[in-house]
Amino acid sequence: MLDFPVATKANRAEGWSVALPLFGLSLLVLGFAFWTSYSTIVSIWWRSGTFTHGFMILPIVGYLIWQKRVELATLTPRPEPKALVLVLGAAILWLLSYAADVAVTEQLAAVAMMPILVWVLFGTSITKRLAFPLGYLIFAVPMGEFFVGPLQDITAAFSVWALQVTGIPVYWEGRFFHIPTGSFEVAEACSGVRYLIASLALGTLYAYLVYTTLWRRLIFVAISAVVPVVANGIRAYGVVMLAHLSDYKLAVGVDHLIYGWLFFGVVIMAMFWVGSLFREKVREKFSEKNAEETITRHGEKSGVAPGGRSFAVWMIAATSLAVSAPGLAAWLDAQRAQAPVWQHELSAGRNGWSGPYPDESEWRPDFAGAIERRGEYRKDGQSVQVYLAFYPTQAQGAELINAQNSVFDAEQSRRLAESEFSVPLPEGMVWPVHATQISSGDMSRLIWHWYEVDGDATTNPILAKAYEVRGRLLASNKGSSAWAISAQYELTAGEAETKLAPFVADMLPALQESVRP
Repeated sequence: MLDFPVATKANRAEGWSVALPLFGLSLLVLGFAFWTSYSTIVSIWWRSGTFTHGFMILPIVGYLIWQKRVELATLTPRPEPKALVLVLGAAILWLLSYAADVAVTEQLAAVAMMPILVWVLFGTSITKRLAFPLGYLIFAVPMGEFFVGPLQDITAAFSVWALQVTGIPVYWEGRFFHIPTGSFEVAEACSGVRYLIASLALGTLYAYLVYTTLWRRLIFVAISAVVPVVANGIRAYGVVMLAHLSDYKLAVGVDHLIYGWLFFGVVIMAMFWVGSLFREKVREKFSEKNAEETITRHGEKSGVAPGGRSFAVWMIAATSLAVSAPGLAAWLDAQRAQAPVWQHELSAGRNGWSGPYPDESEWRPDFAGAIERRGEYRKDGQSVQVYLAFYPTQAQGAELINAQNSVFDAEQSRRLAESEFSVPLPEGMVWPVHATQISSGDMSRLIWHWYEVDGDATTNPILAKAYEVRGRLLASNKGSSAWAISAQYELTAGEAETKLAPFVADMLPALQESVRP
């Protein structure tokens, strides 16, 4: 039978009977005010296999706090006004994220409100005891998908290297590689991001439970981050070899995903087994017997608890400060509703360029929720394809900067190279472009794209988001757009550059007229 210590009236400090109900009331208010953020988090847990572990985070946090209930009961709750600064910071972060439609930081700020509220209402001493359980809430936030691209590249590079080491010829193109018996792509599902996130969540909890010194914990967490990345590279190489050696009868369908999870399970168990060899002696469980001794050792006498009025004042202050963010967000939504109606088409050709003609090429960018325009311009036997994605307003799932938006169809084409530079314009000016080379069958294409937000151009998605926040807070309502122009080439991307550079110099002012209400 499990023997859990129980807090009694003999060692229970004053103040809890007031602080706990007020804390519960404050959580209810936060849940109502930030309902959109919290419900979105749960919906992502439900639909995404990468973040299904989120359902376990709250029970784990609750259990870790429950284990400390006797120790906590001996400490007197004392409101900490200084923590209101963090409430303000979280509220500002949530509001800016809402204005920029950055879901991950919006959700992070909403979740951070809970541990900060603990600090405000219960004080520093109690919050220190709960530092890990409260900090572990970060794994409830569904974030980490920004690792997908880099992990795909690492996995592709590792697989190619391992194939070459084992004597198999490889032709490598970005995230695609070809061996004599077949071709492979490191898709998003093969990036290993779900292994990485799950390993970090499990490894961090394991380090806390098994080790007591900070350096051992940090080392094990670092190992938990490195091992799944290396293991995923080995897994990908194993999938290729199984397919290659079995004449593509094995590891080519859903079975390679099953094989991946089995392999990941073995790797994690091995990592935990090795970690157990270095486990440290667990500290004596806190109980009624050593309660007073521990408090004295830390110099934390309970003393007299603040009055109920003090708890109420600081609870109201913290909660009001937190919910001011959704209140301001409602005002921003009202301003957004006043955005002008946009009905323009691509501007007519100038400076010798004719068009726009219907774009009959196979090139198909995709920006979800945008007002899209496509066309082709021609001059002296040269042709340039143009794509415009315009957003009069921003909303979740219909935003300029989104991981799902792309300037080409990844299922039909493969990325060969990327770069950024500035195109010279008349009168000594320059224009920033992001260049992407793609290949589809025997056809190669060079794509230049950039963002324009409130009249400012950039290729940096973070800067574009910052421009959007500025415009949203100032209620400018000028809209945001993504421009992409492209041209085909046969041998080198330089062939397409000779078409795109003159087009930008000749047509940029006309293109910009297309996004003016």
